[in-house]
Amino acid sequence: MEEQQTEELWVIVAAAGESRRMGLPDGESKQFLLLGGEPILNHSVRRLLTMDIVHGLVVVLHPSHTVRFASELLAFDDSKPLLIAEGGAMRTDSVRAGLLEVPDSATVIAVHDGARPLFARHVFERCVEALGDADGAVPGIEVSDTLKRTDRQGKVATTVDRRDLWAAQTPQVFRAAALRDVYSRPDTNGASDDAVLLERGGYLVNLVPSTPANVKITTPADISLAGALMSWEVEADV
Repeated sequence: MEEQQTEELWVIVAAAGESRRMGLPDGESKQFLLLGGEPILNHSVRRLLTMDIVHGLVVVLHPSHTVRFASELLAFDDSKPLLIAEGGAMRTDSVRAGLLEVPDSATVIAVHDGARPLFARHVFERCVEALGDADGAVPGIEVSDTLKRTDRQGKVATTVDRRDLWAAQTPQVFRAAALRDVYSRPDTNGASDDAVLLERGGYLVNLVPSTPANVKITTPADISLAGALMSWEVEADV
């Protein structure tokens, strides 16, 4: 516990996606759709800033949205650094841009999807604790549905054994040196999350059981679901 108190933890919030599956007009982003009366992105940012273990945030946005989000900064407590960076074409490009803004003094870096506004604080804290014997920690839920793999025509090719399968979420937490190392390497292609890069690089990543309430808003139906979960959550940490 004494070692964790000396950690300096920064969070990169990846919010530069183009939201194609949301069906929005060009130039619009799901991050700015309203949830509970304010932009989706604001929920993640505010929740992170209220956590004592978080020292600062870097929010990575599409270049066309940086000015728009800057107008939201007054909505947050300014007692902690809140920086803005411009993202790139790929998710890894955006995280790399965020890393450039994180101070060298950071010992732990978390990466969070801005479209997951309902992550549980206690799960995040457990991920940080899980770094005690690992280089990274990922929240996730056990896969409970039967999984089918199809061919390109949509016909079922096989049923996948779901034993030991987990659906990964964010915030994912990493030792700063390990995350910076894997992002300094030339090949980051095909990485759907940051833990993949650590796995490729030979680092140890722990998995921490999470909650299904940590939904990622991808389609219009997800906004309704998140709204219902928010109403149910009230101030509880689900």
